[in-house]
Amino acid sequence: MVDTTALESVLREIERNEGVQEAMLVSLAGTYLAGSFPRGVHVDTFGSMFAVLVGSAETVISEAKDSLESVVIHSKSNKYLIIHAGRKALLVMRLPSSADPLKTKMAVEKYIPRIEEHL
Repeated sequence: MVDTTALESVLREIERNEGVQEAMLVSLAGTYLAGSFPRGVHVDTFGSMFAVLVGSAETVISEAKDSLESVVIHSKSNKYLIIHAGRKALLVMRLPSSADPLKTKMAVEKYIPRIEEHL
């Protein structure tokens, strides 16, 4: 059973400590699990699109006989970093445009075991 309160706590910690503007968990099927998201978005659509993006990226990478580490979306004002949060979920983070996604990925990996505990 998903412990939403514990997950929210971990996600807030990521936002406070790692320079992440918003952190959200989405199931591999695209269902919103916990966390913050941009004001005005439809959370179910927003979350499911990240799952679609990762699924597409995994298909491309598997054809190349490689494995996916992350997906980064660059927009004019932000970056979105998507990584696996264990076997059941994706961790989606909105970063400032100046952020280094690789450094952020390495910094947040220490939270993944705690996230998995509560999924």
